[in-house]
Amino acid sequence: MSTTLAPQAIPASIAKPAKSWLVSPWFDLLFLANLAWPLAVLLAFLQPLDETNPLSLFQIYFLSTPHRWITLVLVFCDSERFWKDPVKFGGLGLLLVGLGLALVGLAGLVPFAANSLMLLMMVDYVWNAWHFAAQHAGIARIYGRTARPEQSLPHVEFEKTAIRTLVLWVFFRLAIHIGTTTQYGANIAWITPWLGWIDPLMLIAPALLLVREIAAFRPACVGRLMYIGSVLALYSAQLVAIRLQDGPWMMAFFFAGAIFHAVEYLAICNWAVQKRTTGIWNYQITRTGLAVIVFMGLIGAANYFVNAQSVYAWQLATLLVSLLHYAYDGIIWRAKPAKT
Repeated sequence: MSTTLAPQAIPASIAKPAKSWLVSPWFDLLFLANLAWPLAVLLAFLQPLDETNPLSLFQIYFLSTPHRWITLVLVFCDSERFWKDPVKFGGLGLLLVGLGLALVGLAGLVPFAANSLMLLMMVDYVWNAWHFAAQHAGIARIYGRTARPEQSLPHVEFEKTAIRTLVLWVFFRLAIHIGTTTQYGANIAWITPWLGWIDPLMLIAPALLLVREIAAFRPACVGRLMYIGSVLALYSAQLVAIRLQDGPWMMAFFFAGAIFHAVEYLAICNWAVQKRTTGIWNYQITRTGLAVIVFMGLIGAANYFVNAQSVYAWQLATLLVSLLHYAYDGIIWRAKPAKT
């Protein structure tokens, strides 16, 4: 998810009044700010997250997987969006699926490839890191447009940079940590102490962002402040766990991060379609939370049964859908230039 801010300022006389919440206090705090993520950390820390754990199964099949598939619904089931440029959406989909399958075939020719999905998984990890970072920055920007429309362009750019840099750095540190645990770990282990010196520097910009938000606080900004504070707290905790090289805490915090990301995406999708009336959005039921819950159940159950028959087929399909999710997400969530 990404947003852009037009350089034109909206005159105060026609600017919309500031709003504290996108939907409501309980909805925003529970499903966007995800203030319950410490509970997910605690539950993940107290019990192993294996394939038999109900909490882990729920996260994988009924949260993370549906949040990828719902992007395809937003694109292909909205007639106004898809038919405005069917070549772009359809052609991009075919291109990405072809690229993914090509990477699978190419991995078979790579000597060090552990399996045929390795190259596709590597692309997925890098793109997913950017996707996480852009989504958090994008939702913060949505809150900024509704709660703090007076923000200057430099302030907006600093906000996006601070959030994205922290999230990307955490993903990079995790990749290095995972790399040191492999058979090639000795080749990159030397870099870990140097990265440890950089870690505190990566927390400076997020800390300044939080201080600035607190200093400029007013009641209308409470939802925005809670969201930004929750995001920065989670990724700062992940970074600390990586620095300590504490496996159980790392797994618990990243498990909470996966839940945070999927839940906020499903929630922001539900918020975004509430006023749409094209395609399937002609029917009011499709714009409610009940429709999202039913969708999660159907997609989750289908993926669970596919995985039971063939783990490889499920992994391949999930990776290909993820590529479409990342690409379409960057298109459909890009903000239109503001009009003066």
